Amino acid sequence: MTAPDASPRTAPAIREAGPADVDAIVTVVNRAYRTQGGWTTEEHLVGGDRAAAADVRAAIEDDVHLLLVAERDESIVGCCYTELHEDGAELGLFAVDPTVQAGGVGGALMEEQARRRAAEGVARLNIRVLESRPELKAWYARRGFVATGETVPFAGNEADLKVVGLRMAVMVRELA
Repeated sequence: MTAPDASPRTAPAIREAGPADVDAIVTVVNRAYRTQGGWTTEEHLVGGDRAAAADVRAAIEDDVHLLLVAERDESIVGCCYTELHEDGAELGLFAVDPTVQAGGVGGALMEEQARRRAAEGVARLNIRVLESRPELKAWYARRGFVATGETVPFAGNEADLKVVGLRMAVMVRELA
């Protein structure tokens, strides 16, 4: 993967992910969450890979997920999926390459997911955010998400936790 253009406001091209994108998506997700350098890193809280190729491939191929990628200079620099549920769609696998974070890629992905799911009649987006990361919760709040007050256990592999008892705060954004 070549280094993407890090210009802060070059609008990314956003499209639906395909099978050929799996390796690039896994790389972006693991760089964003499991290395130092990006403000979204969980490296100090959780070990192991955040994404595996088999899981990404399954999300691309099933009818429940909509996996979008953001590209700059023909390189994938971000991704985000929504998974349909009875009460809305849950955001997941939301990652931006650390070299272009804070450059509008995440916001563009979020808004495209919201636009597409609203067009399908989905009424709300849900997300789980690390309770111990107020800066992440604030980022989502600036994009219309509201904390519900509910928390749930960390959804990853418990064996990878570096901090016992990690919790996720549930946030929602109404689309309709």
